[in-house]
Amino acid sequence: MKSNVEREDILKELFNISVGKSASVLSEIINRKILLNVPNLKIVDLNEKTIAIDDYLPKVMKGAIMVSSIAFKDELRGKASLIFPADKMRTFINLCSNESDDTPFDDMNFTDIDFDILKEVGNIILNSVIGEIGNYLKIKLSYTLPEVKVFNKADFENTINSKEYTHILMLYITFKLDDSEVSGAIIINLTLSSLSELLKKVEMLEDGFNE
Repeated sequence: MKSNVEREDILKELFNISVGKSASVLSEIINRKILLNVPNLKIVDLNEKTIAIDDYLPKVMKGAIMVSSIAFKDELRGKASLIFPADKMRTFINLCSNESDDTPFDDMNFTDIDFDILKEVGNIILNSVIGEIGNYLKIKLSYTLPEVKVFNKADFENTINSKEYTHILMLYITFKLDDSEVSGAIIINLTLSSLSELLKKVEMLEDGFNE
């Protein structure tokens, strides 16, 4: 049986492929080059202790955060959330809409148009991440449309520590557009059985490569 480190490395490479494809789609939509990559990934057991988000996402958890989430089911059951600092996403939204980035900013105040842009971004990235992983590992999945919310730190920690899921895949993600770089994350909440099934599929995939 492979170690957690080996399985995390395999998953990281799979996620890098999927976010790379989503970056290509986003680049075509806004006609500007976007780079996305996953420099690190961790598997977190929520049963070990109450998760302190600061331990895992210190760069993301400063001030308000924007979270775009989808739920998925069938062969795996869980929830995937794309997370970025709200002030950095304001810069990204302005770049997408060709607006000035020098206006005063309230990090909890976004318009309906802002949310529509982030829903589309979340839909492209999360659908690509979940969909491509399902394709590579031959796992059947169906998922919801994304929901976008702005959270303060305490409220977001409460959603992460939900008793519905026992484990988290924590993907650190770097988002580059022009001269702007944003550090964020994709958090994938999973049931224990779903994580076990995912890791089993990862091992089967690696064994197939080595035959």
